[in-house]
Amino acid sequence: MSVVADPQLVMALHRAIAHYQNVEPRTIPVDHPEMPELATPDRLAYAVGWVLAAAIVGSRYRTSAIDVLPVYHPEHGWDRFLVTRRVTCRLSATEPADSLGTLWLGEEDAPVFTVGQSVRLALGKLCKEDPAEAMRRLLFAVPAPRLRHGEHAQCAHLHAERYPTIYRVTAELIADYPGLIVARELFVDDQPIDGSYHPLYTASGGRLTGWTYEYFQYLAGERILFLKIDGRLATFEIEPGIWRTEEAPCQDEMALRRYLEERLDLSEPGRPIIEVASRQAEESRDTPDHQESHK
Repeated sequence: MSVVADPQLVMALHRAIAHYQNVEPRTIPVDHPEMPELATPDRLAYAVGWVLAAAIVGSRYRTSAIDVLPVYHPEHGWDRFLVTRRVTCRLSATEPADSLGTLWLGEEDAPVFTVGQSVRLALGKLCKEDPAEAMRRLLFAVPAPRLRHGEHAQCAHLHAERYPTIYRVTAELIADYPGLIVARELFVDDQPIDGSYHPLYTASGGRLTGWTYEYFQYLAGERILFLKIDGRLATFEIEPGIWRTEEAPCQDEMALRRYLEERLDLSEPGRPIIEVASRQAEESRDTPDHQESHK
């Protein structure tokens, strides 16, 4: 099987290593245990992991419905990605979340890709020495199952055609801006918190509630933005408590990147973001209990 590394992502790996190699890890603050979205045991592995995850999504999303979801552990923070199609394809909704592999961020020589007990591929050192080869080895190791026979019209892997591109833009932003945190698993409460509804509950007219995989959530200091996985709609705070939903420029990759940089106030690549969690970010974060259910 011929495996080709995306040159754009190979360059993103180089930038991630340059920007994160001297960044200190972030643990869950003892006095603020309710801020898990900022905790990362290995921030270099986190950035590199996003780029490698983008390579998997670009290679497997359309053909095998494979997504790669960042996961938060209640004791460690963002410590893994699940390679899965459980949330992407309705016909695969009962598959174990980690049946297609896990990309670990907290192990020695991370990221480390595993599939059960049969595959263990340590990529940290190789990513620094030969990023293209690291990407090729990972893609060779990731399963590529065929889509299950049946009706796929309502599946995300069909209607979110721009998802691999959005994922790649997101990974490149993370590589370039230390401190940018992105989630793919969100809980939308149907009850107000401190007098305000979740912005996605309001934006959807009350139709979106509970756990959702329909959005990226970007957290950059006090700025937060939600982008649908098809890239068409973005919801963001224009002033405290006031949210706007608008069309995003999803058809052009560079325009989308510039749009996200502007909305998140990302000004200088390589410069760490001021890391302050907003009230709304705390309200909309993933809960440890649900993340733990993926283990």
